[in-house]
Amino acid sequence: MSAPSAPVLLNRRALLTALGVGTAGVLAACASGTGSQSQTATASASAGGLVIGMTYTPNVQFAPFYLAAADGQYAEGVSLRHHGEQEGQFDALLAGTEHIVVAGGDEAIVAASNGNALVVIGGYYQRYPGCIIVPEDSDITDLASLAGKSIGTPGKTGETWYSVLVALSSAGLTEDDVDVQEIGYTQQAALASGKVDAIAGFSNNDAVQIAQNGMPVRIITIGDHVPLLGASLVTTPEVLAQRRAELEAAVMASAAGMTTFVDDPDAAVEATKEYVPDLVDQTQADHAREVAVATGELVRPSEDTVIGSLVPEQVGETIDFLAGRGLLGETTVTSDDVCDPLLTA
Repeated sequence: MSAPSAPVLLNRRALLTALGVGTAGVLAACASGTGSQSQTATASASAGGLVIGMTYTPNVQFAPFYLAAADGQYAEGVSLRHHGEQEGQFDALLAGTEHIVVAGGDEAIVAASNGNALVVIGGYYQRYPGCIIVPEDSDITDLASLAGKSIGTPGKTGETWYSVLVALSSAGLTEDDVDVQEIGYTQQAALASGKVDAIAGFSNNDAVQIAQNGMPVRIITIGDHVPLLGASLVTTPEVLAQRRAELEAAVMASAAGMTTFVDDPDAAVEATKEYVPDLVDQTQADHAREVAVATGELVRPSEDTVIGSLVPEQVGETIDFLAGRGLLGETTVTSDDVCDPLLTA
């Protein structure tokens, strides 16, 4: 998930977002406890238990999984593991030290097209987190208003970049119609200083945290229908073939945690305190709750959403969109190759 680009969600870029003036708030204090949790997960993997990997540092965005673990939803031996700072989001999964990873479904598809054996088995975000963020007083009021404007993005890769491409497509614009600037993870500084007119970011962390840091902003959605698969549950074909029943149980347990997360953001914050001790500070906890509520809107965007489900048609749309923009590698991928839902709508 680039929300740790992401996003995570959940990809790591969102979690690494420096917001221009240095990593602030909940993200600044998230590393506490990661080492011991990773050691526990490694021991669990050695003992044969499933390990669920989450990109980069602990964060309230991963609270569905913390809640599922705390509530005893997972089978005995299932453990959670956060990645190291220099670790690729699919490295441990491909090495066999993780069995599920929470990561951008679109990024998993791109990785699969580059020769990595990956398959998406469950959903997390049912609405894509990518958006365009502008100052509250900006004259950019819709996507068409981006014509002739500058858009800041960390780089031309990952979910923030895909979001820019969707936004341009939705507005009937091309890259030639705007000034795309690769600004690294300095979104807030670039926006506040006027270096760029707009930035690509994520509705559930970048937009929330910039506002928390004192800069009023507006979100412009990137389209009525976004042909991209957001944060999802990903495994490998080998693990799926060998441990399908265990994975099915883990997906269902994760969905139960997601439901609790959406229904009770206060419980989400409490569960996260075990992983992020700095949330004992009330201001930090309040900020984390705002992120939890915004993330919940992605997990259950409507009352009839089947939480945790995976829609194969959305995988096909993602493949078509990415392929049409030359973003896939040399390995041909189809929905059947990279999608095997263990929980469907």
